[in-house]
Amino acid sequence: PSQEVVAGVSFPRAEGAGRCPPWTGVSAEPVQGLLPSRSWVSQGEQTATPPLGFSKTWPRWELCPPLSTAALGTLDFSLLYDQENNALHCTITKAKGLKPMDHNGLADPYVKLHLLPGASKANKLRTKTLRNTLNPTWNETLTYYGITDEDMIRKTLRISVCDEDKFRHNEFIGETRVPLKKLKANHTKTFSICLEKQLPVDKTEDKSLEERGRILISLKYSSQKQGLLVGIVRCAHLAAMDANGYSDPYVKTYLRPDVDKKSKHKTAVKKKTLNPEFNEEFCYEIKHGDLAKKSLEVTVWDYDIGKSNDFIGGVVLGINAKGERLKHWFDCLKNKDKRIERWHTLTSELPGAVLSD
Repeated sequence: PSQEVVAGVSFPRAEGAGRCPPWTGVSAEPVQGLLPSRSWVSQGEQTATPPLGFSKTWPRWELCPPLSTAALGTLDFSLLYDQENNALHCTITKAKGLKPMDHNGLADPYVKLHLLPGASKANKLRTKTLRNTLNPTWNETLTYYGITDEDMIRKTLRISVCDEDKFRHNEFIGETRVPLKKLKANHTKTFSICLEKQLPVDKTEDKSLEERGRILISLKYSSQKQGLLVGIVRCAHLAAMDANGYSDPYVKTYLRPDVDKKSKHKTAVKKKTLNPEFNEEFCYEIKHGDLAKKSLEVTVWDYDIGKSNDFIGGVVLGINAKGERLKHWFDCLKNKDKRIERWHTLTSELPGAVLSD
């Protein structure tokens, strides 16, 4: 086998380990750039002391799991957080040396993404499946919309490689996880990692962080139309309300107080999706000076035939709101004829709202 030189010491490269070094730490923390004595694995044998001067700054150190998992294969991908557009772009490039899963010694691999906490259909994205290969090249970009700076601090991206099986359940090959706080806004970070065995998902995650989804709303006060233009652009990661794990969402808007009950607007229903695009705009004729006394109530619903529709979540923008909801409203009042677009988190409780359809 070829040699790998680390800290002036030459080591044989481990068989089948791709680009992983033969020395792989079980648990070690660097002290002044060097790794102290710990339990180490080298070519399947344990030894008390790693090579002198073996540093965590070695280019592929943190990307390599124990050698027992190296046979699962490697994955190349890149991540980009577009801060201005609240989007996380995940480009899945290729995999190499995947573990054979089928009788023919090959696999039908695809990649799926989840954001943790919250691994549900609402935030699952996946690539296409490539047939009969252990070295697939996807070059496919999957995008999460409605990603906030808070998400980038709090969430972790789970990337799993699976084998599609037409007649049985799809099989798991390997995974990796990337805490989003490792990414720098507006800078593409490229990864080349060894896949690991399946890691447990924390089922006890804080329920207070549970969300009903996100909605992208645009506001503009039009001097020409003498009215408020409300744009319902899209939703992301909506809560699933139907037995099939999806929803049939639509959005309603009200400008309150609404004495005459004439301010209701409603989008079209989008079938079987948790990430619908609406791109609809409604106009409320109102004097600019009267907007300060009003609030905009936006609710998302799941359409059901033959029974009452289910409330998914909502948001209220206005002078009595807080945080981003207040800032969005204030920026609209302050900037006539300027379209201002913002993502908002949907909540299950709206004080004073009428939650029946």
